[in-house]
Amino acid sequence: MKFRVTDLLIFILLFIFVSAFPVELFHISLFWQLIIRIGLRLLILVYYIYICVRNRINIFKFYNLKRIILFIPFFLACCSNLIAAGIDGAFTGIVTYSNDILSLMIIFHFLGAIVEEFLFRLFIQNALVNASSLKRIMFSAAIFALFHLLNIVNVSTVDGLINVAIQVAYNFGLGILLGFVYEYTYSLPAAIVLHFTFNLLNTVIYQYLGCNLFVTDFTFYLTAVVIAAILAIYIVLIYLFVLKRNNRYFRE
Repeated sequence: MKFRVTDLLIFILLFIFVSAFPVELFHISLFWQLIIRIGLRLLILVYYIYICVRNRINIFKFYNLKRIILFIPFFLACCSNLIAAGIDGAFTGIVTYSNDILSLMIIFHFLGAIVEEFLFRLFIQNALVNASSLKRIMFSAAIFALFHLLNIVNVSTVDGLINVAIQVAYNFGLGILLGFVYEYTYSLPAAIVLHFTFNLLNTVIYQYLGCNLFVTDFTFYLTAVVIAAILAIYIVLIYLFVLKRNNRYFRE
C-alpha cells in the first residue's frame, strides 16, 4: 500500500492545522468549542476517506479474527487511569460537565481516534514499506507521540508543560501498542476501536467522574507503571513468539 509524497504531506499539514487550531481564542463556551473541533475533524476525515477511495483501499478488512483476540488483554490499558485513580482515591464524585458536553466529547474523541489511526497507522506506518515490522511500529509510535507536542499551544504554565511531556511519553507507549495491533491484525478498525476505548475511559469518563487528568500522587503513577510493565512484557512475548516467527503474514 503506497501513497504519494504530496498526499502524506497534505495529511500531516491538515492534521497539524486541526490539532493546533486555537479555538480557545474565540472566547466561546466549551459547547461551541467542541462543535468547531468536531467540524474540523469531520473535514479532515472526509479528505482521508477520499484518498482511500481514490487509491481503492479497503479500510474495513479483517484479515484474521483470531489475531484480534490475541490483543484483548491490551484493553487493560484502556482502564489504567480508572484503576489507578480508584486505588488512589482520586475521584471527587462530582460530575464535571453536563450530559450534552459528555456526548460532544465522546463524538470528538471518536473522530479523533479515527483521524489519528488513518494518519499514523494507515498512512505513516504503511508508508515504510521497506522497513521491518518492528521499525514501522516504533517509527509510527514516535511520530504519534511527538505530534502530541502540539498541545503546547494550549499551555501557559510550567505544570502544563510537565503534563504535555507526560502525554508525549504516555502516547509513545500507546503508539507502540496500537502499532502492534495494526501490524499483526492489519485491521484499521481494530486499532480505531482500541484507540477510542482508551480515550473514552482514560480521558472522557475519567474526567466526567470528577478526577483531574493528571494526578500527582505516587500511588497513581505506581499503579500506571505496573499496568504498563505487564502490557510491555505481553508485547515482548507476542513479538518473540508470534510476530517475529510469522512475518510473512504482515503484508499482502
